[in-house]
Amino acid sequence: MQEFERHGFRRVALDDVARRARVSRTTIYRRFAGRDELVAAVIDRENEALFVRIAERIKAAGPQANIYVEAFTAAIVAFRDHRVLNRLITDDPALALELAHEHYAAAVTRIVAALHVIFPPGFAEKVGAPAVSGLADCILRYSLMALLLPSLSPLDTVGDVRVFAAEHFLPSLPAALRAAGVSGATQ
Repeated sequence: MQEFERHGFRRVALDDVARRARVSRTTIYRRFAGRDELVAAVIDRENEALFVRIAERIKAAGPQANIYVEAFTAAIVAFRDHRVLNRLITDDPALALELAHEHYAAAVTRIVAALHVIFPPGFAEKVGAPAVSGLADCILRYSLMALLLPSLSPLDTVGDVRVFAAEHFLPSLPAALRAAGVSGATQ
C-alpha cells in the first residue's frame, strides 16, 4: 500500500513493491500476471475492506434521519478519507473509471453484502434481491459521479454530500425501496 500511496497506481514499480514486501519479483509474478493485475487486486482488497467499514459505521450509528442518505454520505466520506483510493480518484480518474468498468459487478456484490449488514433483519428479503441490487447499483453510480465529476454545487463537506444525496440520489432509488419503509429511514 505504501508504494501505491507514494507513486500512484500507474507509476508503481513491481521492484519497489517486492522490496517493500520483502519478497522477490518472481514471487509477485507467481501470484500476479503483471502490474495491472496487482493494482486491480490491491484496489479490490481495499474496496472490500472499505465497504465492510462503511457498513459497520452505519450500523453502529443507529437510527439516522434517512439511512439511504447516510449510507451514500458515509461511502463518499470513506472513499475521500482512504489515502490510496482517494489518490487513485484524484490523480488518475481515467484509471479509476477503467477499473470501475472492469470490476463493476464485484463492487456491486460487495455493496449488496454491506447493505445486508446495514438493513434491519428481514428488510432485504421484504423488498427483494432486485431492489437491493438496484440500490447497490445506484450507490456505486452516484458515488462515482460525485467522486469523479465536477459539480456546480460544492461537494466538499459532509453537509454538502448529504444535500446532494437528498436532492439527487434519493429520487433515483428503486421504486420498491421508495415504497417500503425501513426502520431508521424517513421516506
